[in-house]
Amino acid sequence: MEFIDTHAHLDISDFKGETEKLLRHARDSEVVNIINVGFDVKSSQNSINLASKYGHIYATVGMHPHDSRTWDKEKTDRIKTMATQEKVVAIGEIGLDYFRNLSSPDEQRKCFREQLEIAEELKCPVVIHCREAWSEVVRIIDGYNLKSIVLHSFSGDTLVANWAFDKGYHLSFNGGITYPRKTEIHNIIKTMPRELMLLETDCPYLTPVPLRGKRNEPAYIRHTAVKLSNILGVTLGYVAQITTQNAKNLFGIVNSDRYSKQQI
Repeated sequence: MEFIDTHAHLDISDFKGETEKLLRHARDSEVVNIINVGFDVKSSQNSINLASKYGHIYATVGMHPHDSRTWDKEKTDRIKTMATQEKVVAIGEIGLDYFRNLSSPDEQRKCFREQLEIAEELKCPVVIHCREAWSEVVRIIDGYNLKSIVLHSFSGDTLVANWAFDKGYHLSFNGGITYPRKTEIHNIIKTMPRELMLLETDCPYLTPVPLRGKRNEPAYIRHTAVKLSNILGVTLGYVAQITTQNAKNLFGIVNSDRYSKQQI
């Protein structure tokens, strides 16, 4: 059995000095690849550094909507340059967040659009963050000719899900689906095209039940996979197989489980 964590943040301070321990835990839990997701210029470079050091880690680069107020020409050029580096598999996480509004809506929209332009030009996938802004995210995305999109930590309704399925966009699920009162998301999962389904942790956040309250890590993706198998009424092995193949196809991951035994 093999799992791919398509959205992790191993470079942040919560994990300082613990990378190799976390990777050993992940390996022992059959996590063969991890995509470390950038959310600003620094974390994007950190993600590239991790991908350069560990064969089974890949990177994304981008500016999160929370930091859109800092977006400028220099950061545009930096993100675009980093996006062309080896083992960078997507632009992200980018999008709109009208729940916390740490940057103004205008700043968020400008930052979002300009990064979508980079993805369109480079023909690379995009990892979307959205909170309480789905109608606007859909409208903006529809203005671009984009290769592939992941709606990370999907929290939209059935209308948004059906729009994504019509477009061939992927939905990614994490520990959030193990929490109470997720009936609509569970119904979406039951009826969605299985070739568009991905697993993620979003670690250190959104730790799945029964570990909620602990810091999340890639090894815990198995709990989300178990929940997904229960919702679908299929085996855990099937969930592992389909979500892993979907991630490989989307992000162009050719060699799985390229662990360096010396490093971890």
